[in-house]
Amino acid sequence: MAVRGYRLTVDWSGDNSHDGPHEDVTSRVRPDPVLEVTYGRDSSATAGQIPTGSMGFALNNLDRVLSPQNAASPLAGKVRPGRRVQLTFTHPTTGQIINLWAGITDRVFTEPNTAGLPLSVECLDAWGRPGAESLSTPLYRGLRTGDAINVVLDAAGWTGGRDIDPGATVMPWWWAEDVDAGTAIERIVDSEGPPAIAYVQAGTFVFRDRHHRLIRDRSLTSQGMYTHIQPAGTGPAGDYKILRGAIYDDGLSNIVNSCTINVEERIPADRAEVWVSEEPTPIGAGGTVTIFAQADDPFMDATVVVDAVGGPVTVALSRTSGRSTILTLTAPSDALVNRLSVVATPVTVARTVKIVEEDVSSIDEFGQQTWQGEPVWASASDAQAIARRVVSTYATARPIITVSIAYAPGMPSRYLDQVMTRQVSDRIWLRIDPLGVNGPFLIERVHHEIIRLGAIHRLTLTCEVPDPVQPATVFTFDVAGRGFDQGGFGLSGIDNPATMLRFDVAGQGFDQGFFAS
Repeated sequence: MAVRGYRLTVDWSGDNSHDGPHEDVTSRVRPDPVLEVTYGRDSSATAGQIPTGSMGFALNNLDRVLSPQNAASPLAGKVRPGRRVQLTFTHPTTGQIINLWAGITDRVFTEPNTAGLPLSVECLDAWGRPGAESLSTPLYRGLRTGDAINVVLDAAGWTGGRDIDPGATVMPWWWAEDVDAGTAIERIVDSEGPPAIAYVQAGTFVFRDRHHRLIRDRSLTSQGMYTHIQPAGTGPAGDYKILRGAIYDDGLSNIVNSCTINVEERIPADRAEVWVSEEPTPIGAGGTVTIFAQADDPFMDATVVVDAVGGPVTVALSRTSGRSTILTLTAPSDALVNRLSVVATPVTVARTVKIVEEDVSSIDEFGQQTWQGEPVWASASDAQAIARRVVSTYATARPIITVSIAYAPGMPSRYLDQVMTRQVSDRIWLRIDPLGVNGPFLIERVHHEIIRLGAIHRLTLTCEVPDPVQPATVFTFDVAGRGFDQGGFGLSGIDNPATMLRFDVAGQGFDQGFFAS
């Protein structure tokens, strides 16, 4: 059943259907605490790291069906972490089913001393529980960041939806070894550079590259005007009234005026033994032995050399590139392996290039504030573009504002549409007269509060001012109207969406557009 269009289900049985007994928990949702959904950056600024979204709610449990220790319940042994949760909303006019949340239970606990014997449920989005399982991938050459994101999702067994940008950074070499999926993704996003972001929205894994706000209409065109106007009752038609209590942050704590990136440039070396074992390994007739081999550097084109006595030994490799491989040894008769080696082409560090970008005037005023990202996979050219963009964008304070609007049944339907459709990186216009704010902002974080299952739906957006853009007329002495006293100084590391090279936009192709950073 749905309440005001909202439907909350928990797949207690674990069969991915959400249609089993007691799995539609909508009628059990308690009004307190408020049902909350959050996704976006884990801090307010574009430089924030990859977040894990969250949702929490409490369910009435007077019948004790949801009590984890109730052996008489038909859900005995099933009310536990790791169960899939889904929150949907059916639009009252269009009938469209909107996925507001998809994730899994992270913690469930009862409160026996509270009226209704509530079961409290804390959830993480589907990205929150790949856990600490380490990844191990082949070695890739010339891979774009978006492609690497897909490799990680495949390796982590991701079964949800995907909305992946191709990425601007081309990584000369990439592999993952002994890192969890979250860490691997974070390093890829760092290697793409701000304002790239990866997050999960309603069960879909989203990756946006560093150019997405230059080419996506939602980031270039305002999706709504949010206002707190004085005197009340005035202002433009079609605006969305901000609830009182907007939060203003001057952005001084997010200043970055220094960026140092050490780029390890790797090249294929001469073929050599990249892994050796001299431990005697007996193999019984018809037996199999499995050995894990890990090298100091990534390698490619691996083969195996076996020194054995007794019967013949056959070796199969799980893969021929990466930083590790698994050797499977078989023998039709008794054999003893005295020495085993993996011979391959190691990809070693030939030199380290140090990229340094600083804004001296900002350092003099605010002290040195260094970017904490780790773009370990970026080439020297991509690292240079990232460093320039970071410093050019954040050497001066960039205000951050948090605002809320709300929808309740009976209000204009445009409020409902606004609440349901705002996304990270959407552009909105904020006019807040008490703060003197009147200009465009980009959404960095989205927070939904669903009170009494839709009696009130409050949307809170944390927003940052857009990145600086190049002047429309940068000094170009061979173009009329852009010389002395006509053109303006360009900004290092900053692109202009109106002039950047784009094959899908007329007038910005070959001999027309400029390469983006």
